[in-house]
Amino acid sequence: MLVSDFMTKMIITAEASTLVTDAARVMAAEDIGCLVVTKGDVLAGMVAQRDLIGAHLLSKEVYQTMVLADIMTTPVVTISPEADLGQLVALMHQSGRRHIPVVVGDAITGIITATDVIRVLATMKMIADSGSDY
Repeated sequence: MLVSDFMTKMIITAEASTLVTDAARVMAAEDIGCLVVTKGDVLAGMVAQRDLIGAHLLSKEVYQTMVLADIMTTPVVTISPEADLGQLVALMHQSGRRHIPVVVGDAITGIITATDVIRVLATMKMIADSGSDY
């Protein structure tokens, strides 16, 4: 199974200059665990809920003025849509990242999360188990 078969194609991005507080509101409203951070059209970093929590532990005044560039994770680990599930799992394990942008050249075409991988594996298991009943 290829990454392109189960990646999320709707990518929510934010500019590196976006206030952390505004990004947190977007993430809550969209019910997402990470944002792809850009500088113009260029992938610049990733911000996950954990990054927001860590930033919030600072003083309220500092948190209110922080921008995504201050807390984003770089360098960004990416994967091709043509990579297979095994390559993705290995990359997530080696990098310790749970959110991986899918790119073709410089274009972001999707995102894969650890939750997506679990869903695929659970579906594969259910299919395999249902076949054993016959």
